[in-house]
Amino acid sequence: MIEQMLAEWGLPAIAAGSFLEGDGVAFMGGVLAHRGYFSYEAAALAATLGAVAIDQALFHAGRHLARFPRARRILDRPNARRLAGWARDHPERLCLSFRFLYGLKSVGALALGAAAIPPWRFLALDIVGCLAWAHVVTALGFGVGQAIERIFGRLETIHHLGLAVATVILSIAAWAVWGSLRRRTKVARTGKSR
Repeated sequence: MIEQMLAEWGLPAIAAGSFLEGDGVAFMGGVLAHRGYFSYEAAALAATLGAVAIDQALFHAGRHLARFPRARRILDRPNARRLAGWARDHPERLCLSFRFLYGLKSVGALALGAAAIPPWRFLALDIVGCLAWAHVVTALGFGVGQAIERIFGRLETIHHLGLAVATVILSIAAWAVWGSLRRRTKVARTGKSR
């Protein structure tokens, strides 16, 4: 049953999920592409479609609603102010790369909209950036799908997806622990050097 549902609704679900969430959905699209539900390229393009759609919506919200209090509160946060500075100084670079800034995708599109970048320019650069992002994240999912199959053999789809999700959760936890240890080490070094 799940196989039929994934075959029928997989690509539209990846596009919709990339509109709503992004990285996790594109990653799972790669895992499903590895399983043969659709091609890798189709999964990456579906993720690109959802990503471009949400980026355009947020860009135009930033462009037209930046003066409203709720949008101003978002744009006045420290990370958003930093992104606004990048948008003024290096708009092309930020347009191409903000999708890769974990946790700052929404703010990045809002900041770029508020920075008065021409919409056609943002659209063109955003398509290129989203294509690159979607292909990288989908490729990671495809690679994890291959690794799971090599280690555990051919599993049922639900178990394969469960292992892929567990891999992502463990990777994020390891990354967080590593970052925390790095910060503590840095604080300890600066504290001792005083």
